Amino acid sequence: MEARRHSLRDFQQRARLAADHDILVLRAPTGTGKTEALLLWAGQAERIIYLLPTQATTNAMWRRLRDIYGDDAVGLAHGRASYMLRRESEEDSLDLRLFGSVFAKPVTVATLDQYLLAHLHGRHWEERRSLARSATLILDEIHAYEPYTLGLLLEALSREPPARLALASATLPELLLQLFPPGKRVDAEPDLWERHRHHIELCDGRLTEDGLRVALDLAREGKKVLIVANTVRDAQYLYCRLREEYQWPQRALLHSRFIFADRTRKEEEVQHPKPGTIFIATQVVEVSLDISYDAMITEIAPVDALVQRMGRVNRQGVHPPAPVWIYRDWSEGAQRIYGREILLWSREILEALPSIPSDGDLAHAAHQLYERVMNTPEWQKELHDGRATLQEIQEVLGCYTIDLSDDEMKARFTARRGTISIEVLPEDFVSKANKLREHGETWRLPELLVPVPIYWLKEHPAFFTPLRDLGCLQVMLPYSPEEGLQEPDPQTARPSGVLVG
Repeated sequence: MEARRHSLRDFQQRARLAADHDILVLRAPTGTGKTEALLLWAGQAERIIYLLPTQATTNAMWRRLRDIYGDDAVGLAHGRASYMLRRESEEDSLDLRLFGSVFAKPVTVATLDQYLLAHLHGRHWEERRSLARSATLILDEIHAYEPYTLGLLLEALSREPPARLALASATLPELLLQLFPPGKRVDAEPDLWERHRHHIELCDGRLTEDGLRVALDLAREGKKVLIVANTVRDAQYLYCRLREEYQWPQRALLHSRFIFADRTRKEEEVQHPKPGTIFIATQVVEVSLDISYDAMITEIAPVDALVQRMGRVNRQGVHPPAPVWIYRDWSEGAQRIYGREILLWSREILEALPSIPSDGDLAHAAHQLYERVMNTPEWQKELHDGRATLQEIQEVLGCYTIDLSDDEMKARFTARRGTISIEVLPEDFVSKANKLREHGETWRLPELLVPVPIYWLKEHPAFFTPLRDLGCLQVMLPYSPEEGLQEPDPQTARPSGVLVG
């Protein structure tokens, strides 16, 4: 099976010529054709498994590869794959869902979690691992994984390597590559790394204090402006000020706490903005949206995250360097997410960058942060814990599938650490969910669910009620299609209202 060929860049041609190498290491800037290069290297492989970090990126790649290889040839595997397949396919085929989930299709697009859960003896692990051993495995955006997940992956690859392996990213630090088996290196040509797409200005203060003023000045000039906050709370706060205090009509808000229908509608809207649009978002823009705005204003974040955000501005580099304002100070919420030390390191690295950096400068800045973080004892311990967990589970279970009724084993059955989310049903949609159940359409329930941090259940139990007939939790917090789900007020432990000013 072979991807369709167009006019090839030099690095894509070199990737195609490297098809006789069993391991490929590919590094290319965002928007230059990295996916095409990977598929050219994969060539006529009998089976391709293409792994990505999130469900959103996996869904987008699934649609893209179906256009290349045909609908019947491409499977999908992630936690909501059954819903996506039923929603977008003309028929509800058990074979379609099962073949994708066990990597049996000629091409399967999956989250990395699905590959790892097979090695943790999850459901259908025997079929998945057997088919993966003979597959061409593509690990795209390899930089995006936390150390525990990387530890699981490295141990899985060491125990059962695939027939062929590709590692790819716009930022591939040497320390990370040293953890994997060596392979044929293919880098994008120098002129692609020399693109100058952004003009960075480091600003004193906080995004929530001064960011809207800058955004409005740009929007009044007709520019399409992207604002990125590190927390949903701050994004909602900025949006409400834009609407109520400034009454700016051309606005949009996107974060993770929307139901599926609202999020899908918003994602479509922000891909075709009118001049003067101010689009406020959280980290969801870093991996899931193919957009290109004229300017960006953001709170400081880890350098690699900032590079991903900047990739949503002047994406193809066809315009003069686009303005990017980065506020040096961060909120308490940002510190909880990323950690104070990483934010301090990122600020230091940013201050050493030229004001108009090349794509190569930005990649090097991300490498600098990776090297600092990867050398910390905490990072190394998490990596070791991941490897040890997979080794222990395989040795304990042998030829058996994990028993999720065993609390001790269930606690270890995870491909990720950190903040874990749980999907809940806003009270406004309980009636609609019950109607779906009455009509035998409970498969559509994911359309009405919103992910929230699982620690909310412990900190604010009064807001959650089990709905046994629907098999989920109801959350009694305000929801609107414009703002999404509000979070509990940290001061009163009551549903938060809108803050203005």
